[in-house]
Amino acid sequence: MTPQEAAQAEADARIVEGYHVLLSENLRLAHVAMMEFAHANNDDYWPKGRDVIRFARFYGVSAPALGGLVGLLPYRLGRRTVWVDAARVPYLGRRVGLDTFPRAALVSYGIFCAAADTLERESATLH
Repeated sequence: MTPQEAAQAEADARIVEGYHVLLSENLRLAHVAMMEFAHANNDDYWPKGRDVIRFARFYGVSAPALGGLVGLLPYRLGRRTVWVDAARVPYLGRRVGLDTFPRAALVSYGIFCAAADTLERESATLH
């Protein structure tokens, strides 16, 4: 591993640790419950915008923050909320403009991206 890759790995690890520090217990519980629900009920095993809204209401947490944890970023278009699936189509977030999304969504999305990078890096490591 190069020094630059090691530094990135350390930075990602600190961000992932923020999951327990920055996010409330209810938000973490909503995240786990929503992922279990999606795995059991959605064809692609991944939450949809309507799932985010449903679980955010039930657990009394911010829908943008919960959506960011699964790569779904909301923004307002008139009176509608549109969800950008930045997990599957990352360039859409940049196309819409990151300043369009709520801060809570971007904080959670940063944790999501760091966790995904960590998993990808660990799966590529030979043991």
